[in-house]
Amino acid sequence: MRIKPSRIMGHRGVPSLAPENTLGGFAKAAAVGARWVELDVTLLKDHTPVVHHDATLDRCSDHGGKLSALLPADLEGVNNAALYPEWPAEPVPLLTDVLDLLKAQGTGLNLEIKSHSFDPQLTAQVVIDTLKGRFPEERLLISSFELPVLAEVARSAPRIALGLICDELPDDWLTQARELNLFSIHCNWRYLSQHCVAEIKQQGFQLYCWTANDPQQVASLWHWGIDGVITDNPQDFITYNETQ
Repeated sequence: MRIKPSRIMGHRGVPSLAPENTLGGFAKAAAVGARWVELDVTLLKDHTPVVHHDATLDRCSDHGGKLSALLPADLEGVNNAALYPEWPAEPVPLLTDVLDLLKAQGTGLNLEIKSHSFDPQLTAQVVIDTLKGRFPEERLLISSFELPVLAEVARSAPRIALGLICDELPDDWLTQARELNLFSIHCNWRYLSQHCVAEIKQQGFQLYCWTANDPQQVASLWHWGIDGVITDNPQDFITYNETQ
C-alpha cells in the first residue's frame, strides 16, 4: 500500500476559521483547499470513538465533564462550537460520522489516537475496528504520541501507515521507528534542527511538523527537506506556496 499525504494538513480541521474537530470545521477545511486534515480520536465510557482532542468537554464546549465518564446520550445538546459564538452549534462528532464526511469530500486523514484514561491497546483496537471498510487505507495515516497505541496498530493492522508524534526527537527514535515499521515522524517544528531533518530523511521516513502556523517562520524547513506541515492555518500555507 502506498500513500502520499499532502504537504499541508489542517490541524483539527481549520481552527483559525472554524471550531476544531467538528463536522463543520472539516467541511470548512476542504472549502479553503486543505486536502488532508489531522484530527484526534478518544473514547466515551462505552468505548464509542469520538473526535475530540481533550479528555474533557470543558475547553471547547458549553458543558463540562470527562468524556470517559459519558455515554453517547450524554452528548445530546452539547455545543462543541462554544468558542465560536457566530458559528452554528456543533456536536461532538462520532468517528463514524467524520469518516463518512471525509470520505465523501475526498479528504485524506491523519488520525491521532489519544487513549487518555483507557488502555492504549483497547483504544487502538476500537479505532481500527471502526475504520475497517469505512475509509480507504491509501488516504489514511494513524499517529500517536503513545508507543503502545502504535504497537497495537502495527500488530493488528500492519497495512496502515503509522506516524510517531514527538516534541523533540527521542534519542532512540530510530529503534522505535524500525520496530514499529513507521511511515513518518511528526515533530514540533520549534525543536527541529537541520541535522535532525537530515537524519530522519536519510533513514527513509516522512517528516511532518506541528503546529506550524506562519509560513515564513518555517520557510527554511522546506529547504531542509520536511515533507509537510500540520497547521491551524492551512489557507495561509496554500496561498503562500502558490506565490512562491
